[in-house]
Amino acid sequence: MGILKRGLLLVGVLLALIAIGVAAVRDTKFYDLLGIAPDADEATIKKAYRRQALKYHPDRNPDNPEAEEQFKKVASAYETLSDPEKRAAYDRFGEQAESGQGFPGGGFQGDPFTIFEQVFRGGSFGGPGGNMRFNFGGGGGGFPGGGGGGREASLYEKDALIQELDEDTIPQGDGEGWLSVVEFYAPWCGHCRQLAPKWRKLADALHGVVRVSAVNCEDQKALCSGRGVQGYPTIKAFKSGQWLDYNGERSASAIKDWALALLPMEHVRVVGDDEGLQAFLKASQTTSVARWSVGVVLVTDKSATSALYKSLAMRYKGRIAFGEVRRKSAAASVVSAFSASESGSTLLAVCGGDVRFAVPFTGGMKNSELVKWLNGFYSSDRCMEAMGGGGGLDRQTVEKMKVGVLKQLLKSKNAVCEDCIERKDYVRRVVEVLSLS
Repeated sequence: MGILKRGLLLVGVLLALIAIGVAAVRDTKFYDLLGIAPDADEATIKKAYRRQALKYHPDRNPDNPEAEEQFKKVASAYETLSDPEKRAAYDRFGEQAESGQGFPGGGFQGDPFTIFEQVFRGGSFGGPGGNMRFNFGGGGGGFPGGGGGGREASLYEKDALIQELDEDTIPQGDGEGWLSVVEFYAPWCGHCRQLAPKWRKLADALHGVVRVSAVNCEDQKALCSGRGVQGYPTIKAFKSGQWLDYNGERSASAIKDWALALLPMEHVRVVGDDEGLQAFLKASQTTSVARWSVGVVLVTDKSATSALYKSLAMRYKGRIAFGEVRRKSAAASVVSAFSASESGSTLLAVCGGDVRFAVPFTGGMKNSELVKWLNGFYSSDRCMEAMGGGGGLDRQTVEKMKVGVLKQLLKSKNAVCEDCIERKDYVRRVVEVLSLS
């Protein structure tokens, strides 16, 4: 019996150790999301949430479809760890607590955007419904030395549309995509405080078109020195790998006009005649989005390209070709090629450089909707749907296809043609793969 009791006791200890080990692994999930240790205090948890929430806020990541999901996870982690009762249950039960087992009130209860508002603009940070902003008052010169005692907080760390940059996030290289406007400032600088509300208006006005950011030079001295910053505030734009200085009036409207004028036009091809149409279709075949080449064309009544369209063309450079047909000056044959209406705007994505395989955009002309639509072409489904999934094609249509379209059609079907040399070889292979008579 003594051996049996000892054996049972040993099994019990082992099971307890296994349970503790499993719980330990589970219990760090929320802490890992916030990037903190399991013994973090309340102030550390709150600070970590603010940092991660701003990093993944959807408004700051319009081109990243995964950001919103991460934003929700961060909110879930904060809601749990900021509540002593829920945190204790989570520490004890791990993921079982997260799913509602042993968790007071069940799992994640709050809306992530409501939690964001409560932390940054109300609740324990300034009172219910309060709009939390630091009130610095006036005064201050434009150079170091004008501050009072103690370290003053950053001006924009609580603004979802303005990212505070550091050495890891400062724009650099030609592959940035976006046009960025950056304010280099010091928190104690009076002129910087006066500019702050205008900078927020600028961020709101340019949201989705130009990135508006800021650098706290008190925290990032080396970064500011390396960018030639000598006084505050200093405003610069980063375009195609180069820094450009702004020397104009410090008003939101003046800076906005300057930024929009910097948006390049060279990434949008204006299509006005049949020759231009063929050039655009050929250019669209050189882009690379997943398995299909895609060109986007906007048929419009306007005589000038919009800032949003130029911004999108810049950001998708090399991946999607952008064209524009100005209805009032373009040839009728060009307008009819895209089956556009007689007025208003028509936006189409042309698959494989063939106008017969076009996907219309049916949403609103807003950055978020357009980006979501364009990102959808990273999957081959959209173009395949435009071609009837391949199953809606007949032999006569396939025989008129260009080699590039035939190749992409085979790719979308995971088919190869090792002995294909001439166009007729690709036609034969496609007919065979699609079982066309």
